[in-house]
Amino acid sequence: MRQRLSVAAGLLTALVLAAMPAVAGAHPDEAGFSVPWTDDFTQSKSVRMLQGQDAVAAAAVAPPGAQNMQLVGNSDKDGTVNSDLAFWGQLAYAGNYDGFRILDTKGQQPRVVTDFKCRGPQNDVSVYEMGGKRFLFQSIDSGQTREDCSSADAPVVGGMRTGYEGIRVFDVTNPAEPQFLDMIQTACGSHTHTLVPRGNKAFIYVSSYPLGSGITAPEGPGDFRPCTVPHKKISIIEASAPGGDFRFKLKEQPLSDDTTFSNGFQACHDIQIFSKKKLAVGSCAGDGQLWDISNPWKPTTDVEGKHTHIRSPSPADQFEFIHSGIVSWDGETFAIMDETGGGGTAECDGSASQDGFYYFYDVVKPGDPAPPLKSRYTIPRAQTPEICVSHNANVIPVKDRNLMVAAYYQGGNTVVDFTDPSNPKEVGYSDLEDATGLADSWSTYWYNGRVYTNGGLNRRGATGNRGLDVFELTGEPGAATKGAKQWRYSNPQTQEAWQAP
Repeated sequence: MRQRLSVAAGLLTALVLAAMPAVAGAHPDEAGFSVPWTDDFTQSKSVRMLQGQDAVAAAAVAPPGAQNMQLVGNSDKDGTVNSDLAFWGQLAYAGNYDGFRILDTKGQQPRVVTDFKCRGPQNDVSVYEMGGKRFLFQSIDSGQTREDCSSADAPVVGGMRTGYEGIRVFDVTNPAEPQFLDMIQTACGSHTHTLVPRGNKAFIYVSSYPLGSGITAPEGPGDFRPCTVPHKKISIIEASAPGGDFRFKLKEQPLSDDTTFSNGFQACHDIQIFSKKKLAVGSCAGDGQLWDISNPWKPTTDVEGKHTHIRSPSPADQFEFIHSGIVSWDGETFAIMDETGGGGTAECDGSASQDGFYYFYDVVKPGDPAPPLKSRYTIPRAQTPEICVSHNANVIPVKDRNLMVAAYYQGGNTVVDFTDPSNPKEVGYSDLEDATGLADSWSTYWYNGRVYTNGGLNRRGATGNRGLDVFELTGEPGAATKGAKQWRYSNPQTQEAWQAP
């Protein structure tokens, strides 16, 4: 429990939590929360750039504060759920349930280049250049009335939506004028996706499942793909752009029969790629999985003897919803993360926590026996009653040290040293409550000397979200990351060989 949280704030949070439906392994929209489409959406109402004294006021930390993470910039984004991030050059691509923003991060204070309206939860993003153009891919996991950006959420009929969902494709070569190109419909839509580069083409691994907003009717419009229980598959897109003309192939890739059931289905929430070892870490709800992706069109998801399952450590320590993962840059350690409560409940009780962990293991060859558990990590700062659980992370590219940054929703952000994977520890954090809003971090990633956080579940009130925060590490972790590798671009779910320190 925070000692300095105001009584009013505590009561408000308690009331919000009391009103929530109980959902396991979901995301905010799946727990009954949605962000309505409004005709009066304008940039002036949804984007508040902090300048001058406002920026100084926002940096004045209120309880519970920060350690070894200094806020240097912010671009507020209220009225929507802010989701995942990708980077190219000095541009950050920030998804939200109503579209995406492209921000110039050259200075400390990010500048909005485009605030692009295009409804479609979750709107997780990745970027890649092919055929002389830059493309943005966007995950849509809730049926939409149209393929393009004139869409709205399709109505719910009989507990299901009928509509367009999958991967939207945009030409963002001119970041000031994104152009919608296509929607590739995939089974159960696309909750998240992972881009696997292969020179002049890219493979896109689409993770989806039949839960909450992912429950779609058995028939739908256009090239609709059915969404049926237990699902037991991912979708794979091969994307290319000869001469700048976008093209794709699509197939469905089965998971193994022994994929652990979660919430009544067999499916993956997220996939982490470690390209140097041609390794994929599948976060498949009921278990973690290691696949060989030597042939990215044919990962060994269901090939006997060529994939490994990481199951719950013990009857007393059961995975609730394996959400995502990371791999150390030396390729020796990986972690999978359990998103207990699905981002809708208070799970961070400090040393008393029983949920919301990163689980650390030694990397083994896909097909080898599952490695034993090395350790578990959650933030040591008790957050109850705030909505707090582990979420998206990446690893900082430094030599001879294993450092990661991770989001914890309303628990803010954490910097973790897992050089000794049997004893991971927090070496920095930021959990801001200031003039801009209260911490509510969805994605926290290192990129070229700074930590970027996109966040806001839209539960803090109309102007309570923080949008995009920019941090610099100070103190001991700051010193340890001075020589970190600089990248040309980053899709954080893909650790490419050339990115290694």
